[in-house]
Amino acid sequence: MDEPIRTGADMKTILFYGDSNTYGYDPRGFGGGRYPKDVRWTDRLAEVSGGEWKVLVNAMNGREIPDRERSAGSVLEMIGTAAAAHAQLRFAVMLGTNDLFSAGRFSPAMTVSRKMSQFLDRIRNAFPEMPVLMIAPPPIGAADAIDPEEQRLYRESRQLSLLYHILAEQKGLDFASAFDWQVPLAFDGVHLSEEGHDAFFEHMRDVLEDY
Repeated sequence: MDEPIRTGADMKTILFYGDSNTYGYDPRGFGGGRYPKDVRWTDRLAEVSGGEWKVLVNAMNGREIPDRERSAGSVLEMIGTAAAAHAQLRFAVMLGTNDLFSAGRFSPAMTVSRKMSQFLDRIRNAFPEMPVLMIAPPPIGAADAIDPEEQRLYRESRQLSLLYHILAEQKGLDFASAFDWQVPLAFDGVHLSEEGHDAFFEHMRDVLEDY
């Protein structure tokens, strides 16, 4: 997580918890890499937020929704540390893409949504007053893809966005759907391109203006 900085009580803090598209993974290099700070949407948010927002990031390539007590417990501990340092902490989670790849072929979006529901319940039970922003990930692939598997994953990521929206409404959480933002993806159809980071930044800045 980015180094926490203690701020005044009037500053809002948001902690983004996610996978490679929050980390800023760049798939173009051999073995992968990371986009520079002036490209990554999280760092650009931190740059323009001024004195209104403090942006914290905890992101990791390949991360799935924590579904075991130990892994979920480490997330709660991390949130607790951030909450102790930042009075007005918000928690934002964007996960599910990697889970779709590993969920099998029988109703994967539903399986992933259930995992997210259980994870959110842990968060809500531990921090009942903390605002939570649930972000549906960008699509996998494209609707007009030639590859049938890519078409399937696109449909499942669209279904996941719809299920996440329902989940957020049921749990009284804030919601944003990156699936609907039409952010450009890199050649692999999974990770944000540089243009995708730019578009994601613009949309997320609008979200935070109303948050």
